[in-house]
Amino acid sequence: MISKSMVYLLAATALSGIAHAADPAPIRITVISDLNDDLYDARSGRGGVDATRMAVADFGGSVLSRPILVDALNDHNKGAEAPALARQAYDAGADLLMDVQNSPIATEISKVATERRKLAISTLAANPALTRAACSKYFYHYSFDLPSITTATANYLMAQPQNKRWATIAEDTGFGKGGAALMSPIVVAHGGEVVKSVVVAAQNTEQDFSAALGDISALSPDVVAVFDDAAKGDVGITVLTKAGLKATITTALLYLSDVDRVKDGYAGVVAAVPWYWNLDPAARAWSDRFAGSHNGLRPTAAQAADYSATLQWLNAVKTAGTTESDAVIHALDGHKFDDMFAHSGEFRASDHMVVHDLYIAKVKSSAQLTEPHGWYEILSTIPAATAFPAGTECKMPQ
Repeated sequence: MISKSMVYLLAATALSGIAHAADPAPIRITVISDLNDDLYDARSGRGGVDATRMAVADFGGSVLSRPILVDALNDHNKGAEAPALARQAYDAGADLLMDVQNSPIATEISKVATERRKLAISTLAANPALTRAACSKYFYHYSFDLPSITTATANYLMAQPQNKRWATIAEDTGFGKGGAALMSPIVVAHGGEVVKSVVVAAQNTEQDFSAALGDISALSPDVVAVFDDAAKGDVGITVLTKAGLKATITTALLYLSDVDRVKDGYAGVVAAVPWYWNLDPAARAWSDRFAGSHNGLRPTAAQAADYSATLQWLNAVKTAGTTESDAVIHALDGHKFDDMFAHSGEFRASDHMVVHDLYIAKVKSSAQLTEPHGWYEILSTIPAATAFPAGTECKMPQ
């Protein structure tokens, strides 16, 4: 015979099981990044995962009455691994792929996002095709791209009357030669001239840059622009900054984590950046929180962009009332915002570039530092309206 207490226990157990079975499925964000404790990991990597989780925590940990889970996959900085990782994440229920650093990786993941009709956001890719010929309805390009950085930098430097004679050093890749091809017409349009263009091997060495330095130094250029992918760009920048040139050195890609690693090898370099941890009180306050759980290490622009993009996506999910991609895209397209990362931010509907103000930074020498990681002096703000020139190649599919 079953007692009343046993009946109540069985009933409670059954109800508990029903409630558990009815628990809503989590919303999943998968960060795909290099987690290998190398320079790409330092640029975003595990810090980008942490920044994404900070955003989820600040949002409240749930949306649409569903918990938000963040996991990560290691792409090993290999574009060939990216498609399988993206499919693995989507198959596991990912609603959003985040970070997606490196142009080859971003390009491959954009294809999978389009194939699956699921969203992905890149915060550390420079490839302009992502919002031009290879644009996708399901892919957003956050932070910066090569045209925005080169245009902002060239326009700023050419506004200084002492910067009329330029030399370029470009690696023999699409990125290197593409960057030089973007910047050179701007120099000419402002009344300047490119007195020497040098192409170095894609797998270049210190000797390659020393030879390039020999080619240009006798011409006494006012500006030397380096177009390297910055995975190995430290070598070329250091050769130039330590050569005693009177010229201003600029580069297409300037990363705080690279300056932290090389230090005075970047001293004096001037270039556009998408964000800086000590840019303003809001950036500083968020960076203090990040540093507090990272042994004092300051966040990079990509890590800040991961935080910002995650919050913007979660707000769009809340507005849409669903994680269904087309509905979230409808909420994001044309959305204007200001946060700790982006000022005058907008999800540009025409090509899915996320535009915002850029900043011209000059790298201090170690002797000029007033606090750890405080490498940048911000010289100028480039308004969003002019910082991100739109291409004409994107035919956004509906």
